[in-house]
Amino acid sequence: MNDRLLDEKATRKRLGDIGRSLFYELVGWGELRSVKIGKRRLVPEQAICEYIARLEAQASAVSAA
Repeated sequence: MNDRLLDEKATRKRLGDIGRSLFYELVGWGELRSVKIGKRRLVPEQAICEYIARLEAQASAVSAA
């Protein structure tokens, strides 16, 4: 498991340059795990991998139906 923490900007870039609003919506909806250290919102790299895997699984389920 990779314990690297990415800041908001790096996370948004990793997710295809999504906007700040969508980033905070994903965090708020519980779709993307994050931690807050001081004023910074950080996302474990593993959480990004899990989120992408869920998106892929949803896409597979839709195309298989």
